[in-house]
Amino acid sequence: MAKTVAGVLATAYRMNHVTTQGAGASHTTIGITDLMTSLAIVFILLFVVQLTKTSSAAQSELQENKEDVQVVLRDHIQRLGLSLDADPRDPLALMIVVPENLLTFELGKSTLSPTADQFLVEALPFYVGALCGPLRDKIDSLAIEGHTDDHGSDAFNLKLSQERSLAVMVKGLEVIQAIEPASYQCFQEITSASGRGRQDLIYDSLAVVNREKSRRVIFKIRLRSAEQRQLVGRTREVGAS
Repeated sequence: MAKTVAGVLATAYRMNHVTTQGAGASHTTIGITDLMTSLAIVFILLFVVQLTKTSSAAQSELQENKEDVQVVLRDHIQRLGLSLDADPRDPLALMIVVPENLLTFELGKSTLSPTADQFLVEALPFYVGALCGPLRDKIDSLAIEGHTDDHGSDAFNLKLSQERSLAVMVKGLEVIQAIEPASYQCFQEITSASGRGRQDLIYDSLAVVNREKSRRVIFKIRLRSAEQRQLVGRTREVGAS
């Protein structure tokens, strides 16, 4: 934005300079040109101020929404020994990273273990009930990401991680339908499953792959952007009228 404004101001200056240096330019012409250039600069500055205010307000609202999600989920997440962290790649996303010891599969397969079944039965109804209930207006989507370690080929790990994330989603549908049926339709609408394979490996301090930590499932909660929230608000206003 700063580069754009600087470019426009530079262009306005050059136009004014060329016009005032033109042969035979009258004092009246120069005065009008100066006035038009000054008005253009004023309008540009006012526009920049408005954009800055809008951006600041949107960032503030986004931070409030993140804090709201964290407050609602914090106690339950901490009780399970998990954390809710910001996604360094996406300012709109929060992540719940579930380690292999809680959400594990049979070796080289996508079959959920009894421990994984128990975790999903305990955790998902609460999370989905919150996301599809009091937090629904703030939530855009819920992505279930499967991650593997570096054993095996890229193709094998990508397929395996996709199958595992889909297995979690299918189990989630069963659990939500049985325990939190009011959120079932919403869960279907906002949730997707994707496999990342070995693309996002975790390394230890010696730059060696930490295979145990690399094998994980991430529940990625994406918040609605300012534009999405405005669109939802306008849609509701039209529906109410």
